[in-house]
Amino acid sequence: MNYLAPFRSRSEAFRMSRALNERHIASAIINTPRSLGVSCGLTVVFDSSHLDTVKEIVSSLSLGSLQGIFRK
Repeated sequence: MNYLAPFRSRSEAFRMSRALNERHIASAIINTPRSLGVSCGLTVVFDSSHLDTVKEIVSSLSLGSLQGIFRK
């Protein structure tokens, strides 16, 4: 797993994680690392091979608290 998607909203992080699980995409939720330099919250971690699908999910769910997608 080598991409990080940090969220300001815990509920949106969980929505993203559920959407990935529904598509059988492995992910994990972790505390947002300070090294990202974004506000505290939760981060969804996923494999780079699913980046395009993640972007589609973000767009379809209107996840406004997403701080970006960062390579680990």
